[in-house]
Amino acid sequence: MLKNYTEVAVAEVFEEVLAQLRKQNPNICDCERCREDVMAVALNRLPPKYIVTDKGEILTKVSFSRVGGKAEIIASLIHGFELVGKHLRHQQGG
Repeated sequence: MLKNYTEVAVAEVFEEVLAQLRKQNPNICDCERCREDVMAVALNRLPPKYIVTDKGEILTKVSFSRVGGKAEIIASLIHGFELVGKHLRHQQGG
């Protein structure tokens, strides 16, 4: 099965980043549209890592779990939250 592991890694870190940002700004919108917009912005800043096998997934997961890989994902998500927060694409109130 062909899969872009970068999507998996971003999804795994998303809630952690949202929780941290909510401490500073409790009004961050997390409706489905904003979530998808934030993830799209983050993914467009990160290189894709396509995998086909379980072994490839394990090796890629190890690569992403290193400090630099996770930091890059966190930075991309923060950028996504900032950009989406300035340019909401839904009606106020969700």
